[in-house]
Amino acid sequence: MEIETRQIDDKPLTIIIEYPILDAKTKKLIKKIESLDLMISGNRNGNLFQVHISDIYYVESLERKTFLYTKDEVYMTDKKLYELEEALREAGIIRISKSCLMNVDMLYSIRQLMNSQLEATLLNGEKLIVARTYLKSIKNTLKEVSWC
Repeated sequence: MEIETRQIDDKPLTIIIEYPILDAKTKKLIKKIESLDLMISGNRNGNLFQVHISDIYYVESLERKTFLYTKDEVYMTDKKLYELEEALREAGIIRISKSCLMNVDMLYSIRQLMNSQLEATLLNGEKLIVARTYLKSIKNTLKEVSWC
């Protein structure tokens, strides 16, 4: 794979992907790039914000409310966790427990705990528990993204 970059003033960011065959890897790369432009509406202190998907570390549902966690901020959204799971799967945001989704791109490390669970440490130092039910899913996801 070759990567070529160049700065062109007075033009929007343009990404051109040339490929010999449109295989699964290329499709996944295209979906990932497209997801960088996605945004979700979030409310913080009574103000409405557009939160970039790529800025989200994890999403959590507590007491029938859904929260988006970024590096420094927390936003409440009116979306349900299952809606976000479906919409953001291609962006690398996966379910790790009944009430939590994690952005794989924000994963710093992962380690096995004694009770067959995993502890995921994110880039901001936050620690999340991966429930046993989702171990196979997260291991498959990590294998898939390891080529990046």
